[in-house]
Amino acid sequence: MTATGPVPSDGPWFRAEGQLEGSPTMIRARQDLAHLFPVPGFGTRIEVRWTCQSPGEDGLPSPSDYEAISAFEHRVVGGLGQAGVLAYVFAHRGVVEYTFYCSGVAPFIDHLNEVLEDQPAMPIEISGEDDPDWTQYRELLNACGIDQGAA
Repeated sequence: MTATGPVPSDGPWFRAEGQLEGSPTMIRARQDLAHLFPVPGFGTRIEVRWTCQSPGEDGLPSPSDYEAISAFEHRVVGGLGQAGVLAYVFAHRGVVEYTFYCSGVAPFIDHLNEVLEDQPAMPIEISGEDDPDWTQYRELLNACGIDQGAA
């Protein structure tokens, strides 16, 4: 296991499927991060939203979308290093949303620019906000019935 600052860069994930507003959802999330709270220096939540180019009729990514999304994820997460940690991925209505926790927006954007500099423009939007207690991640774990005391 390698380390991402104070957070292991890999660990166990869970997958959940459901419905939101009548459309299918798919979630992939780390289930081993809650025992690390609070995580010093990782108080910014970054959301990277990938808009699918040809989503399936169910609103989830099509096989061609998955190919592009997988390549993007491999580049971004594979080289993330100390810039942050991917906590979960949520797919719904033609959008795949990656949620990272990191030290700040600027270092994360610097990382994205570095790993994507030789790539064509990608269908992404990025937002960030303070979330020092990882509230959104905790709410996701609660909604999925994941024990936050388990490591």
